[in-house]
Amino acid sequence: PPSTIIDPPNPATNYNEEKDELGGYASVDRVGKIDIKMKIPHPGEVNRARYMPQNHFVVATRGPSEEVYIWDLSTHSSFPTEGAKPGPNVICKGHTGEGYGVAWCGIAGDENKGRLVTSAEDNTVCLWDVKQALKDGKSGTVVHPEATFKYHTDVVEDVDWHNRDPNMIGSCGDDKLICLWDVREGKRDMPIKIVKDAHDGDVNSLEFHPINEFLLASGGSDKVVKLWDMRNLKSPLQTFEGHTDQVYTIHWSPFNESILASCSADRRIALWDLSRIGMEQTPEDAEDGPPELLFLHGGHTSKVNDFSWNPNYEWCLGGVSEDNVMQIWSPAEDVYAEEGDYEDDDDEEEEEEEEGVTEKKKKGDLATKQRTEILGDDELE
Repeated sequence: PPSTIIDPPNPATNYNEEKDELGGYASVDRVGKIDIKMKIPHPGEVNRARYMPQNHFVVATRGPSEEVYIWDLSTHSSFPTEGAKPGPNVICKGHTGEGYGVAWCGIAGDENKGRLVTSAEDNTVCLWDVKQALKDGKSGTVVHPEATFKYHTDVVEDVDWHNRDPNMIGSCGDDKLICLWDVREGKRDMPIKIVKDAHDGDVNSLEFHPINEFLLASGGSDKVVKLWDMRNLKSPLQTFEGHTDQVYTIHWSPFNESILASCSADRRIALWDLSRIGMEQTPEDAEDGPPELLFLHGGHTSKVNDFSWNPNYEWCLGGVSEDNVMQIWSPAEDVYAEEGDYEDDDDEEEEEEEEGVTEKKKKGDLATKQRTEILGDDELE
């Protein structure tokens, strides 16, 4: 199949030498390509897609329909025949409006496999178990929700499943609410915790911390990301300011428990470092944003709808924008490296320089190394 270039034809090259920041594509027109390995017909556009943590071949998608589709990629051909119609393995019917929110339960244990929650414009959250339907192996099997959670009074934008507690889920919506729910029978009528006016506008996204069982992050149309402690939800622990338009999605780093990323309608993906909160800044540094704002990726030329951390490469991310462009990137190593990381190697570097190769060059810049490994672009080396 033809390769898909991940950059637009005329990328914006806005590298700021004075600030040593890269906001575009440096001096190259294309940094790599992605070969399409599989295509599956889908009913309408894809609002969101999430794979099952216990089985990456199983993917849940949301589209313009009120239905939620479950696909077992291992049962589909790599490329459809001409005129092929969509054939999801499982169709989840229960919502009465389209939506974006979908989250699998990623906690280990066979009892958690195949469980997911979704949200929609019908103001509800639905709980599903598709394990048996997938096991049956029939195409188009219809599944109805185990439970429907009703408390929100407006569109429910996002949902997430707690990473430690298999009974806890979270939801957020245009009613400015963050709700925490217990999914066990008999406890589903009301949220166990409610945060009113969590943001000054729609709450577009929330995600539980992957390690700390008490931390929760949220992003809203008020342009900020907030950090919450579930033991005291009266006010946020921290408010991250740096975006200039509404925040669409947030995700914690799978490798660094202090790193959080967010994407926005301002065409930026921001990396935040909780360990830098409260650090002293020079007036010059303060002009670039708060100390916890680690990096702003400015390569996209349209609103960034969604993004993902690469689970195999520590500082590699992929983002998608409204102009149908996907970018895979990582910040330069000096963005996240601690001061003094290379001081101990000064003597070694001097020796290597005499031989014409510095230690840093020998190791290779981490960002470049990752791009090369992922994209197979020899020109980057």
